[in-house]
Parts: sequence; structure tokens; C-alpha cells
Amino acid sequence: MHVFLTGDIQVGKSTIIRSFLSQSGLSADGFMTYWILGGGEDRRLYISPYSEDTSGCLKHLVTESDGHSMTSPTDMASVFDEFGTAILNNSGKRDLIVMDELGFMESKANIFQNAVMQHIDGDTLVLGVIKPKRTEFLDGIRNHPNVEVLEVTIDNREDVLAILMNREW
Repeated sequence: MHVFLTGDIQVGKSTIIRSFLSQSGLSADGFMTYWILGGGEDRRLYISPYSEDTSGCLKHLVTESDGHSMTSPTDMASVFDEFGTAILNNSGKRDLIVMDELGFMESKANIFQNAVMQHIDGDTLVLGVIKPKRTEFLDGIRNHPNVEVLEVTIDNREDVLAILMNREW
């Protein structure tokens, strides 16, 4: 059974995944998305292979935000469809696949969505983060028979880590 964590922003979902991997001894591939802060409210969202620092590499740049609106130097869907799909196509060689995180920005990235669903349909275990937004893609993951969704809150995040540590992987 694949597991996806969901919950509010900055509640600790990605931290739980990092803690789980460091404590469990399991190896992972897959992808992560992360924001790099600039001056003021400026920030940039990147996607990269899990545990690989690609900070500042423009081909990994998904979007930029000034705190009020988002802009993208390229088409967001093409970044996911090309680079995100390439990451997923090279994933599944380790104990589990990390997908941190899936959200609404992938709504038009059909090739990427198909690559995600191939892994959801597959046998290599997936541990991911899914935004608590409603889109056809995200709802399809949440409703998949091979997926369990765990909600993370400030009050239960230690319990969620314990649940992951105690399950059969």
C-alpha cells in the first residue's frame, strides 16, 4: 500500500519523510519540490531528484513568486512533463519512491500525471505528500485502491512518524 501525507503548509510532512528515511534505513529515489527564498517575499519553486541538491538550476525551476502572484519562466506543465517525468522514469530502483509533493501545479502536465499513476499502479512502494486541494489528478490518487492518505497536523505529526515506522514496508 502506498502512503501519502496531507495537511496544512509547514506542518511537517516533508520532515516526517526525511525522519522516516533516516530512521528506517530504507533507500529512496523519486522527486522533491522545494522553495528557495530570495529577497523580501521572492521565492522560487524547484523540482529535483530526491536527495539531490540542484539549487539554482534553471531547468529545474517550476515557478517564481513575489508573494502576491506566481510567474514561470517556462511553461510549468512542460517542466513537470519533461524533467519530472524523466525523474520518475529513473525511479523505482530503491526500496521506495518519494513523491514530495504533488499539487495543483501539475494539473496540465498529463505526461507527468501518467508517470505518477504508473508508479501508483506498480509494486514499488510510494511515500509521498499530496496537497489537500481538489483536482481530478489529486482526487484520482486519493481514491486509488492502492493508496492510504494520512493527515498530518501539528498535534499528530509524531504519531504519523510512528505509524510509518511500525508498518511493513
